[in-house]
Amino acid sequence: IDDTVISTVTLYPTHETHGTPWYDKEDVAHFGQFGVEPHLQKQGIGDIMMDHVESVAKQDGVTELALDTSEKADHLIRYYTRRGYRFVEHTQWSEVNYRSVIMSKTLQ
Repeated sequence: IDDTVISTVTLYPTHETHGTPWYDKEDVAHFGQFGVEPHLQKQGIGDIMMDHVESVAKQDGVTELALDTSEKADHLIRYYTRRGYRFVEHTQWSEVNYRSVIMSKTLQ
């Protein structure tokens, strides 16, 4: 909006998805860096972004699209669950001080 980025999401293909038993599977891609400017949240922008990243992943032949988030981010876990993502595993990334959940959705 007015040359300002209001939302972002990054799709990592299967060959760039690794680091946990689920992420190490050859048919799993993941997305990250997903966010919407706080003052613009709850207006459907996140859903548009999620629809887009899932569509691009499908076009790329991805069968499982995964994500990770803090296990304490209840609102995000509920959001992803409503979108069809399911809990797969926990992981502890060395760069953060919290345990993460890995969630995944079958696309094909």
